Amino acid sequence: MGDNQHPLLSHAAEDDLWDEVEGGSPLSERPITVKELVSSRPSEVIRTIQRKTVRKVAEFLVEDHLVLGRLGDDSILTMGSDRTRLPDPEHAWLDFLGAHAHRRKAAAQRRGGRRTNDGSGWDAKIPVLAYTLSVENAAAPDKDGILQPLLRRWQANGCGMDVFALPAVQAVIDWKWETYCQTILIGEWLLFMLWLVSFAAFTILFQDEDTSHSLAELVKTGRGRATVATNILSLVAMTPFLGIEAATLTSYGFWGWLNAWNILDVATYAIQVYIGVVHLGRLELKAGWLSIAAAVQCILLLFRLQYFSRVFKSTRFSFVDDIKEVLHDVKFYLIFILLVCCGWGLALHILFREEQKAHKEFSTYPRTLLTMVSWLDGDVDLDKLTESMNPVAASLLGVGFIFVMGVILMNMLIGILTASLEKVTSNEGLRMLCSKAEIIDEIDTMLPRYSFVGGFIEKKFPQFYPRYLHILRVDPDKIDKVEKATVWGARQDDVEESDEENSSDKGSDNVGKQVAALQKEVAELKDLIKSLKTDLQSGGKLASS
Repeated sequence: MGDNQHPLLSHAAEDDLWDEVEGGSPLSERPITVKELVSSRPSEVIRTIQRKTVRKVAEFLVEDHLVLGRLGDDSILTMGSDRTRLPDPEHAWLDFLGAHAHRRKAAAQRRGGRRTNDGSGWDAKIPVLAYTLSVENAAAPDKDGILQPLLRRWQANGCGMDVFALPAVQAVIDWKWETYCQTILIGEWLLFMLWLVSFAAFTILFQDEDTSHSLAELVKTGRGRATVATNILSLVAMTPFLGIEAATLTSYGFWGWLNAWNILDVATYAIQVYIGVVHLGRLELKAGWLSIAAAVQCILLLFRLQYFSRVFKSTRFSFVDDIKEVLHDVKFYLIFILLVCCGWGLALHILFREEQKAHKEFSTYPRTLLTMVSWLDGDVDLDKLTESMNPVAASLLGVGFIFVMGVILMNMLIGILTASLEKVTSNEGLRMLCSKAEIIDEIDTMLPRYSFVGGFIEKKFPQFYPRYLHILRVDPDKIDKVEKATVWGARQDDVEESDEENSSDKGSDNVGKQVAALQKEVAELKDLIKSLKTDLQSGGKLASS
């Protein structure tokens, strides 16, 4: 499996969760709905979803090019059905993947003397596992499905984010996302881009506008008409998002709706309406509030753009989500730093009480705080401290602030932020699943129950909400792939084995030479003993004669 198809989910226990499914048993002979599950086992809902709602029904081989290119971010495929049990899961999945059509096409090409080319390099089969989700209408919208109750539970801190990694929940997310939610979200993104581009054009055109002109005088010029048109277009492009926000608020209630993203949304709506009313109504244009509102809106719209990018693997980075998680970890440390700055600022401000004209940077408390911020940025001028009426005290305060804040506290803050960000990004895939679940539920609350378009879609496309879901999963451990962690280690082992063989050969040669030399010495010793024996025998004969 290529890197772009490899499971994104950075959840250490993902394979363990699927292993539990493989050894699990169905919840009951009769399928159960989400409402029945919650009412019958309120204290074991998550445990039941994890262990007893998904079961393995088949394992078979399939051509790799039919399945690998269609895998979602979590390496599963889902299929809707009106039946909880498929008579022949293998045949049903092969039909879903188009395997039979592909084989007929390949056979026809072979009969025609043409080579088949599926782009995969060679044909290979991989083992896949088929599962069934035994919860009826798990993909239903709102509270009738499985996502919204879990989202509400998670938002109330009743469960962890890892609940979205459960196989049953992954299946529902994958089905909804691949079937219709991804397309709708792209449509929302295009509409948002229209809002963003039209507002950017408005800010550029408004730059040189004569604020003394009335609306009638403004539209007499081409630039004025373009400015008014882009302002109105921004309001029009914003309107559908107001409807989405109202649907979400109605479904969740105020406290369930209240989060960082929705607060950001409301801020952009309010500022956009304010800009439209002030500009078109020609109200207080010279006061500068419109320019301030437009500047803030530019920043907020760019932040809001990440709402869409956080659920796509290629653009997965959410500044708002990351900041929210990091601030949760360092908020008390930041408060401590703020208190230190405030205390040091008061000390410097009172020290220069009699020199406010000579040292304007300390003349007021806000200006003193701004001076300290510039010090933290490295813009320090200690000469001004030595020229004060109390040079020693001023210098000690200045150097002490730079040392405590710039050297100690800020470096500690960097370390804490780094550790917190590593913790946040370590479960990036899990957060992506959670973000998908939130967006899917927002789309569901907008479409099926609260708008004419949604009702039309629900009736026109009932296949969006099947009674049962079936899952196809590829086990990453059974894919033919390069083992990156050992590829160079294997080569090193080969080299070491070769070295050992060479050294053993050399050792054998040395031993052989030593044995040969020893044998030669033994032979010489035998000859010497034989010669001595002969001499002794000849000497004895002479003595006897």
